[in-house]
Amino acid sequence: MSRIKKIAAIASTSAAATAIAVAATAAPALAWTAGPFTAKLSGTMTINAGIPASCTGSTLGGTITTAGALSVTSASITGCGVTVTPQNLPWSGSLSGGNATLSGFSVSAIGCTYGGTIHGTYTGSTFPVTVSFTNQTVQKTSGLLCPSSATLTAKYVFSQ
Repeated sequence: MSRIKKIAAIASTSAAATAIAVAATAAPALAWTAGPFTAKLSGTMTINAGIPASCTGSTLGGTITTAGALSVTSASITGCGVTVTPQNLPWSGSLSGGNATLSGFSVSAIGCTYGGTIHGTYTGSTFPVTVSFTNQTVQKTSGLLCPSSATLTAKYVFSQ
């Protein structure tokens, strides 16, 4: 191979390696589209504070950052047979690495309020994603004659 062809081959290989390195570092491995989101209950939600209640409707709304940080600014839970009221909004949370978290989660029903952090899982890297919270325990934060904790199971479809 001539000297000019060797230099051209080396330059071409170097340019290709630089292009690959720039492409690999230009975007994060997982980035959400920042902005508003809506999460709708898929199936039923079960809340069990000694007596299980099945709820047929729930919607969460708020914003997500490109890093997956959530701010839940609106929440509703319906069709439970009793009035269940979300409390202490906004809730914070995240969708990251297949794990979902809602912190500050709080609901009240029949004079009892329960709250805490709930953890779930999801698959996928772009909306819509299905988030499952299974048998999440929340502690009683107020109320007389209420069980000390309740469990929550729900599946939401998050979309933008």
